[in-house]
Amino acid sequence: MTRIRQVAVVWLLLLLDGRPVCCAGGEEPDFLGVVQRYVQTMIEHGRDTYGPQRSGLFLSALDRTSLKPFTVRPTPPGGIRREDRPGRPWSAMNGANPQIDQNLLRICYVLTDITGDPHYAKAADEELTWFLNHAQSAATGLLAWGEHMAWDVVLDQPIAGGNDAEHEFARPWMLWDRCFQLAPGASERFARGLWEHQIADQKTGAFDRHAPYFAHGPRDGKDFPRHGAFYIGTWGYAWKHTQDETFLRAIEVILARFERKRIQKDGARIATLGPLDLEIAARMVPEPLAARLRAFGASEDELIAPEIKKQMAAGAVPQWRNAYSAGTLASQAMFCVGRLEQIDNPSYREILLSIADAYVGSRPEEDIDTWPLSFAQAISCELAAWRLTRRPVYLDQARRLAQGAVELFWQDGPLPRASMQTGHYETITGADSLALALLEAHMALRGLKITIPSNTIDR
Repeated sequence: MTRIRQVAVVWLLLLLDGRPVCCAGGEEPDFLGVVQRYVQTMIEHGRDTYGPQRSGLFLSALDRTSLKPFTVRPTPPGGIRREDRPGRPWSAMNGANPQIDQNLLRICYVLTDITGDPHYAKAADEELTWFLNHAQSAATGLLAWGEHMAWDVVLDQPIAGGNDAEHEFARPWMLWDRCFQLAPGASERFARGLWEHQIADQKTGAFDRHAPYFAHGPRDGKDFPRHGAFYIGTWGYAWKHTQDETFLRAIEVILARFERKRIQKDGARIATLGPLDLEIAARMVPEPLAARLRAFGASEDELIAPEIKKQMAAGAVPQWRNAYSAGTLASQAMFCVGRLEQIDNPSYREILLSIADAYVGSRPEEDIDTWPLSFAQAISCELAAWRLTRRPVYLDQARRLAQGAVELFWQDGPLPRASMQTGHYETITGADSLALALLEAHMALRGLKITIPSNTIDR
């Protein structure tokens, strides 16, 4: 049996019978130390020092032994598509994708707050500044990041994981305030490019979640509401920093589109835009648009909470298996956490606590190639339930899950593995989110007051 499988089996057995899971020597892991070693290793060995342009970007995949980019493409974690990985099709993975590494960048800023050492934040600032000023399409203003694109640090050019260079958000981008401080012109150009080159019809708001990166050519047909919400959030920040009413109009057009789409032919309503990003934008834009965004979000809550309860009752959402376009039960909990930070909603509190109860004593099945993200969201779910109730069972389970995650994914190396059944580092499966959850656990277990960003962007 391989070392990977041995660790996994031993840890699962310990978790099953309720015994504590510890590192070598029987000591509880130093979660802060684990995260610091991870980030420091990335700063020293995981940044772009290759090719003519040494950008300092963090690579999104690395060999954990050599701490260098791959010359041979490693086997993907379970549930990951070829075209979403940080490299050219069927080629080695030399890509840097800040959107996939967003929580790593957020951790850099938190580590500076915790330790007082500015070099962590400096590394994040350098990445954002370089990427915004160099990885932007001259024709569209869109960035080489997200679901299908990255920056090749060896070739020094934007690359796509599939056959076409298409811009698509992978997560909401929560670092716009910092981006506008570091590179205001490039940040504004991106927000404007999102309106001019992602939206096919600026009257109806028709768009496709995919848009050509190199040349104008937006399409209609795949206007996923998830992405519409990400655009609204982006334009909210753009309005905040520029006061350009173009961005208010952009928000109004997309909001109106989904107001129309939520009413079905039979009169029934369906959930469309997620309320988290609407509230983020509402806190930045003027009235009456802010009130309209909040009203739409409140209507979404009326539809979303019963649907989550229905899925839970049917056992339709897995606890540990992640894959493309499929999340876990803990991801539902993290939506509730995000919304409870915005509004007081008893339904979301009830759902969160029910999910936290479901993870007490839970462990992934041995045959599932579990991702770091699955553990990240389970840990953050338990900690959120503990903050709401102060019940020790939730804090204890968060500690146990965090201990297990260190054993499973870090083992004896500074970088976490991409999944339980792979041995390389690749952040598409949520290594950055797991590290953020470990920081959250560190703060809770020690009663420290430094604010950790909410682990809710994987949506």
